[in-house]
Amino acid sequence: MSDAEDPLLDDDTPDDPVTVERRIDELLAAAFAGRGEIFANEDAAHLAVSKKAADRLVELKLARFSGEGRTRVEVTNAGRYWALNGGYMGFLKEIPPGGGGGGGRNQNPEFQALRMNYMKLRLNTFWLSFGLSIAGFIISMISLAVAALTGQTFFHR
Repeated sequence: MSDAEDPLLDDDTPDDPVTVERRIDELLAAAFAGRGEIFANEDAAHLAVSKKAADRLVELKLARFSGEGRTRVEVTNAGRYWALNGGYMGFLKEIPPGGGGGGGRNQNPEFQALRMNYMKLRLNTFWLSFGLSIAGFIISMISLAVAALTGQTFFHR
């Protein structure tokens, strides 16, 4: 075996993140075209790359596994959007540096403080209305008990 054929000296090893990202992009495009086979026409060295790529697509909710064998992926609505708008590389450019999704929130600290203030006001309003509802229920139960104890009928005819 020569050095050129040695998989340990290959630049595109399965642990190389660039190789995995390229495979993710290829897999997203193939799944969008309807050919979402994860392990189609792969040699043994790149099977791990394909598995990591498919797992990453599913983790990012750009695709989902179809079937019980987990050998095919199909794109989700978000995956269709990104397949049409730049593929996985376009998705990487748009993702916020903090990562983790969230719809682009947590970018402006002033906006985040304002959101937390409004959330606090909503929770206070909820508990105030809940307390008033309980108070009204208790008052109606007391009214029924007083009416029952004094012997008055509930319906006067």
